[in-house]
Amino acid sequence: MTDRGSNFLSRRRFLQASGLAAVSAALAACAAPAAGDAPADAGDSGAMEPSSVLIWTGFGQGRMADAMQGAVDRFVEENPDYTAEHVIVPWGELHNNVITNTAAGTPPDSYRGWAWIVAEDAPIGALTDITDYVHAEGVPEDDYWPATWKQMQFQGRFYAMSISTIVQLFFYNKDRITEAGFDPENVPDTLEGWEDIGRAMNETDADGTLTRIGFIPHIPNADPHNWLGAFGASVWNEDTGEVTLESPEALALLEWYNGYANEYGIENIAAFRTTYGGNGFGRNSPDGLYYTGQIATWQIGSWLYNDVGEYGPDLNFDVTKVPSPSTATNGKPGKLQANLYFVPSGAANVEGGYAFCSFMSSSKWVALNKAVPDSVTPSRISNATDPEIEAAAADWLPYARDEILPYAWAVPSMPGVGYMAGQFHEAVDAMGYEGVSPADALAGIQERVQQEVNDKLASAA
Repeated sequence: MTDRGSNFLSRRRFLQASGLAAVSAALAACAAPAAGDAPADAGDSGAMEPSSVLIWTGFGQGRMADAMQGAVDRFVEENPDYTAEHVIVPWGELHNNVITNTAAGTPPDSYRGWAWIVAEDAPIGALTDITDYVHAEGVPEDDYWPATWKQMQFQGRFYAMSISTIVQLFFYNKDRITEAGFDPENVPDTLEGWEDIGRAMNETDADGTLTRIGFIPHIPNADPHNWLGAFGASVWNEDTGEVTLESPEALALLEWYNGYANEYGIENIAAFRTTYGGNGFGRNSPDGLYYTGQIATWQIGSWLYNDVGEYGPDLNFDVTKVPSPSTATNGKPGKLQANLYFVPSGAANVEGGYAFCSFMSSSKWVALNKAVPDSVTPSRISNATDPEIEAAAADWLPYARDEILPYAWAVPSMPGVGYMAGQFHEAVDAMGYEGVSPADALAGIQERVQQEVNDKLASAA
């Protein structure tokens, strides 16, 4: 598993990989379901006996397993009309399993996912339109970060509720920076400055084998889309439906990746990733490369911050904004993506599923005991600015909330956004292994993503 928020998978790529063409047909048969009639009180099921809510997440290890189960228990305590069953599905399998079970008519009532899912799955009928529930509850728009509020929607309709909002952070190992002769208390604010430090810390054997990484953008995650904002690239025009990837900024991004592949060898980079890439690069293990000094600087979601405290408590580290090239005219400090709870299409208990989504989004208890341990900013502004919550996360929350979140590049609710991410990933391989030029790679991305957008918009219509 890579960055949880980066685990993009388009419907087309999933079906091609799994051979489940029947999934597409089944979802098409129920595409764009009408929103259910929300009760006057969307949280009141009116049932004589508590109804069961089936919840799927990937929180099955360490502090987050305890935090998630605590949230489920709290939901039942505060909502006596419901009982709840929490099923743990590995993150890398969760979305695929939801899609498959939705097509089979056996989805959970609620599951945890990310903003990219909204525009991928709403057009194909895989999500329940919860707009009427949102309006009946009177969910306050002004209590959400504007980008997060938008990420809960597709074409003006609500398909998810957000618990928290991920921003990317640039992590650095202060001890390794000191070893290389630099001052970890006086770090650069441009990408070029970080590259200079990173190259000084990249270590190779005589044959070019990478042994320790200072900075290489392919490691840990070879996901160029995570750097689109830093380079100032645009993605699409929501008003016209036009993909706008074929730009000087996106070309500069691919050229940058290709330069590292040429400098260090794509095979050497791949070999390092293979050696250390297991279990999310050892994310949930004290032996992971983040905690042992095998990598000195890297860009990843804010959720890793408290992972360091759990699995690498002796690591001497700090974080800063994702840096932009000095030439970027509209560089943004990394990517923003909401963590969301969904009600799949065909859920047996839609009201219960929505009630759980709403609880996870609004509860201060959840923000304090679930979002804060996950080191992700609560999506409700009232929670993110609550003094008790801020005090519990004083080492990272104010910085992420005030200095990064309002200015980051928000993943758009664009049909095919997951497909786009995959195309950028494949472009890295095409440039490195096949010698495809960055310009040709970008042109191919533009053409294929535009077709994916068109197909999804046609499905939605």
